[in-house]
Amino acid sequence: MEIHAVRGMHDLFGEEMDRWRTVESRLREIATSFSYQEIRTPVLEKMEVFSHTVGDETDIVEKQMYTVLNEGTEKLVLRPEGTAGFIRSVVEHQLQQTGHPQRFYYYLPMFRHERPQKGRLRQFHQFGAEIINDPSPEADAEIIAVLDQVYRSFGISEYEVRVNSVGCPECRPAYKELLKEYIRPNLDSLCGECQKRFERSPLRILDCKKPNCQGVVQSAPRMVNHLCVNCQGHHSTFLHALSAAHVKFTEDPNIVRGLDYYTRTAFEFTSDLLGAQSALGGGGRYDGISTRFGAKTFPGVGFALGMERLLIALEAKQAIQANPQSPVFYFAPLGEAAYHRLFPLSFALKRRGVPTLMAYEKDKGLKWLMKQADRLNAKYALLLGDDEIKHGKAILKDMKTSEQEMLDLHHLEESLMRKTT
Repeated sequence: MEIHAVRGMHDLFGEEMDRWRTVESRLREIATSFSYQEIRTPVLEKMEVFSHTVGDETDIVEKQMYTVLNEGTEKLVLRPEGTAGFIRSVVEHQLQQTGHPQRFYYYLPMFRHERPQKGRLRQFHQFGAEIINDPSPEADAEIIAVLDQVYRSFGISEYEVRVNSVGCPECRPAYKELLKEYIRPNLDSLCGECQKRFERSPLRILDCKKPNCQGVVQSAPRMVNHLCVNCQGHHSTFLHALSAAHVKFTEDPNIVRGLDYYTRTAFEFTSDLLGAQSALGGGGRYDGISTRFGAKTFPGVGFALGMERLLIALEAKQAIQANPQSPVFYFAPLGEAAYHRLFPLSFALKRRGVPTLMAYEKDKGLKWLMKQADRLNAKYALLLGDDEIKHGKAILKDMKTSEQEMLDLHHLEESLMRKTT
């Protein structure tokens, strides 16, 4: 019986794994350069972490979460997104108690039960960054600048930064009613999903990509024209800060994000490099989400990008190449005596941090051994046979130039170490 990977979940290996490792390293370098520290949360969370934050009536909670029963009673879920679990961790460990702004990043697998397609898998990976305890519009601009730097660092310029304000609990309820009154005469023209959203989450209709729904909301009232005084000031300062950070952006009244916890700033990065799935990443401000965990309110803002989508964009641009982990030395023993001399030396070099591989097959000839060294893209091949042992020498071959030199067998480890500096 053949057993395959679960549909929508992908194995990583070979050159693809090398590309992922290269990108992961760059992402961590960027986060560190902006003074963000890493945080990791468990893959399993209680259902309430998401139903109380993402929203009971969102697609994620209604349709997409993988659930697990813990001892038959407590419902657990595989995390479908990063922010809710991050805030749960912050509240549980009282990280917000310092009162000072703190910056975190995470790189974690996420899980959603939806139809797999290019750039959208059931197990996917998100890189995210979050700032807590900073209510300033400048923090919103910084978060976007971090994500902007990710794409800049890879040489990607074919994207747009789309920004909007979704208001706050003071001004958004009145706008929702105004929007519903505008849409109501054309309710039958909406897709089935948006008809369901009309009562529970009318702002989501603005974000629908179906042509009929886009036509209905094309001239809808804009949230930015109905903000309270505080939200107006926040949004205006945010736009100025974003310009000062040299981030190009477009104001888009239809950017509302799909989760209940967003307030004020919302944004998306979109690109034609992805084909039908245009969103590279996005996020926004989520002040007050902590109250849903029984804690006092504190401000927060963040983003998440999909790793799989980033890799698609990089491949479309041919902006990332596989960087295989090749050995510095490949040991090629010819005969039993050579094998016993080189075996412990290979581990001595590994323990000193030098990538080293050795042929354990004791019956292979020189031609086969050299083919292996070439296949592995080793920098040097070390050859040792009975004649070399007799004369107290070993042959070191540069695999690129084919130049060879004789090394003293009794000081071989240090001679090889000098080649690594």
